[in-house]
Amino acid sequence: MKKKILSPLLCLTAAIVWGFAFSFQEIASNNVEKIDAFFFGGIRFAVGAISLIPVILLFEREKDIPRELKKTKLKNTVIFGIITGVVLFAASTLQQFGIQITQASGKAGFITGMYLIFVPIVSFILFKQRISPIVWGAAVIALSGLYFLCIGSDGFTVSWGDILLLLCSLCFTGHIIVIDKFISRVSALKYSVVQFFTVAILNILTGVLVGHVTWEGIVATIVPILYCGIGSTGVAYTCQILGQKLTPPTIAALLFSTESLFSVIAECIFKQKLPTGTMILGCSIMFVGIILSQLPVEIKKVDGKLRIGFIKSAPQVPEDSIVE
Repeated sequence: MKKKILSPLLCLTAAIVWGFAFSFQEIASNNVEKIDAFFFGGIRFAVGAISLIPVILLFEREKDIPRELKKTKLKNTVIFGIITGVVLFAASTLQQFGIQITQASGKAGFITGMYLIFVPIVSFILFKQRISPIVWGAAVIALSGLYFLCIGSDGFTVSWGDILLLLCSLCFTGHIIVIDKFISRVSALKYSVVQFFTVAILNILTGVLVGHVTWEGIVATIVPILYCGIGSTGVAYTCQILGQKLTPPTIAALLFSTESLFSVIAECIFKQKLPTGTMILGCSIMFVGIILSQLPVEIKKVDGKLRIGFIKSAPQVPEDSIVE
């Protein structure tokens, strides 16, 4: 039960850290002449990977696991970590270029948060995963809240940056689903490190071919690099992986989507802007959707009529009895 409570809290923690990262990424994008998106991403993810190594040495030694199972798990961790890293490379790169063009972290947060709708749709299409009508309704409510929160009275215009951010949202949809499929077969923290090093290597190799960086650019963006590296990468993505262990991908997407809310809060703080009435309305609507998604209720047909009732808890299965 404690883990079932902790898992959503970890997802929410990741969303808070990611939300504030939008403003730091916008700061980095203002120095694009000195350090481009590829080198910024490469250094950021390398810092995130390195920051996790001491944590692994302390908390993920896995001494009691049989040797053969440990070898299988390590192999899975490396292979699945590389696959997940490729998806994350695409998502994070598209996001950084999108923010660089739009120069509006609130709008970027909204478009990125579209995975709120994409995750249940893709899960249903590809895996025939049954999605509760309650979750569908919660997703639509939360999405409308995101609109008021991040767009408001300014209207909605489409730019190349918006298109990149939409593609980024589709990649993050894949990232959430891939983690959901792999997480039970890997060592969580090592899995994080493998995917981060994969993203770092892909970014740096691409940067060497088509990008540019100067020492002045690294110094100018050291705060965004450290926040996005240690916080947004090392802490938040690891919270995502640990949180998704016991959180269904559709619910996780709803919780992660609150990053848009926190991106607006961060924008208000960094740019010294007071929240508007539409922002407050968006916050309220969004939280209604999130709370609704967390209620243990379901809609089912009884005697030809639709009924809404509480879901009965299934018997708890000891974790030691689960064979991977």
